[in-house]
Amino acid sequence: MVKIMRIICLIICMTMIGTQVFAFGDASDNLDIKSDIEKRYGINIIIPGDVDLGEFNDGMSTLEKCIRRFPSGIIKEITDFYLQKGIVVNVIFDKTEIIRDLFSQDREDENSVNIYIKTLETSLYSESYHASEQAVMHELSHFISNYIIENHDLTELKKDFDRLNKGYEYGSWGENYGEAFINKHAATSFREETADLIWYAEVNPSFVRSINNGNNTIIHEKIKLLAKEFDLIFDSITDKTKLWLDAIPQTPQAWAKGIIGEMKANLLIPDEYDGLYEAYIEREDFYKLMLNMIGIKAREKNLDAYFDLGTYEEHVALDPLKGEVYVSDGMTYTNYYNYLTKSTDALYQAMQMGIINTDSVNESQAYMTRVEIAKALVSIGNELGMDISDYEVLAYNDIDKVADSDKPYIYIAASKGLLRGDGLNFKPYDYCTYQEAYVILNRLYKSL
Repeated sequence: MVKIMRIICLIICMTMIGTQVFAFGDASDNLDIKSDIEKRYGINIIIPGDVDLGEFNDGMSTLEKCIRRFPSGIIKEITDFYLQKGIVVNVIFDKTEIIRDLFSQDREDENSVNIYIKTLETSLYSESYHASEQAVMHELSHFISNYIIENHDLTELKKDFDRLNKGYEYGSWGENYGEAFINKHAATSFREETADLIWYAEVNPSFVRSINNGNNTIIHEKIKLLAKEFDLIFDSITDKTKLWLDAIPQTPQAWAKGIIGEMKANLLIPDEYDGLYEAYIEREDFYKLMLNMIGIKAREKNLDAYFDLGTYEEHVALDPLKGEVYVSDGMTYTNYYNYLTKSTDALYQAMQMGIINTDSVNESQAYMTRVEIAKALVSIGNELGMDISDYEVLAYNDIDKVADSDKPYIYIAASKGLLRGDGLNFKPYDYCTYQEAYVILNRLYKSL
């Protein structure tokens, strides 16, 4: 019976490999994106009455992407709170032809909280309007900051911030103020600092983590305190959330330290990942690390030819410095390492290899689950000659939680010793930390 099951599983697995193996549900129809966002997050989207809804699809997609970048559930918790008080949260879209107007604004009155988002036409071939992701993230950070300040007692947090400021006062700026504040704007008030810390921790954690060469600072201590406050305020945040841990300098735990040191010596972990160990690994980072590992393992091969990689198509883009719309040239991936280290398009290459689909590319900052990692390892291992025909059907207690089409990946990954769980449970939907991912990728590296 076990042998029959293994054959069936293998057939399923082989059917999936080389196709778009990661399915996260069909994308919402563009015409329904407005109602979907409104229903899911409890907000009211307003567009100009004389404008076709489709012109704001890109802007609404950016809005949803930004909401998803924040810890799951907190935006809905805030909107539910306001609705119970009869206050509506509105996101109001409009158009502009001036880039500086892309930076949005928010206003609050007795009956509503309004977030204004300006959009800019960026395509010569489409009438869709673009919203700045940075600007939307900034206003959502203010939205969250205003909520916690106006509706929760932050007296102790404010005292802690004042203590950490060591005499540097809000409302001024002088020499060495950068030791206490993440930027000049943050030094204007406790409210503004809270919003800016949320913003930086969400949009640029690597910058925050690298402050003072990766050594702990006042700014890092403030983020830790703010994260603890979020844990108290929001039901959807727990210790397992590891909120903004990727913005805090970390050291590897003892069980992983030796392996990580070896991997660094072999260039399997690029310098950009210094200080990232206990935080959950994001999808894009996992595939960048995987592709780096593949490039080192198969350096004698031409990866473009080996995986039949293509080129970027010509596309329209916005130059944020000049404020100009231009048509960019296509780029061929002829130099793997230049591509890998200088771009954020590892997911595009992984998609070309057939190990992820467009949904995964669109959700680049989602955390990697153990089952997704198993699928990636088996898929790329198969492409590089790993024998996936010999494996054991393991009776994990939690295997019934997994779709039948995903089980073969778990069996193969576990049988190859790439990741096994705790022996009794595989924990398929647990997130994987950076240091766990390093060790797992090192196992794949040595097995190929």
